[in-house]
Amino acid sequence: MFAVRTYLSTLTLMFLLVALQTRGIGILEATVVMCPLLYMILDMREELHALKLLEARVCLSRFRR
Repeated sequence: MFAVRTYLSTLTLMFLLVALQTRGIGILEATVVMCPLLYMILDMREELHALKLLEARVCLSRFRR
C-alpha cells in the first residue's frame, strides 16, 4: 500500500509541476490534484486508526501474560 501511495503522490507532484510551468492551474487541474491528495489523507487516517487498534491489542495480550 505504501508503494501505491508513493506512486500517486509522485504522479500528483509531477502533474502539478508541469501544470505550473506550462500555463498555471485551472479548475480542472486543481480537481485532478486535490482528489488523490484527499484520498491519501483519508486513507492514511484509516490506516493509522487500524494501527492504533492493533497496537492496543498487542499491549493487552502482553499484559495478560
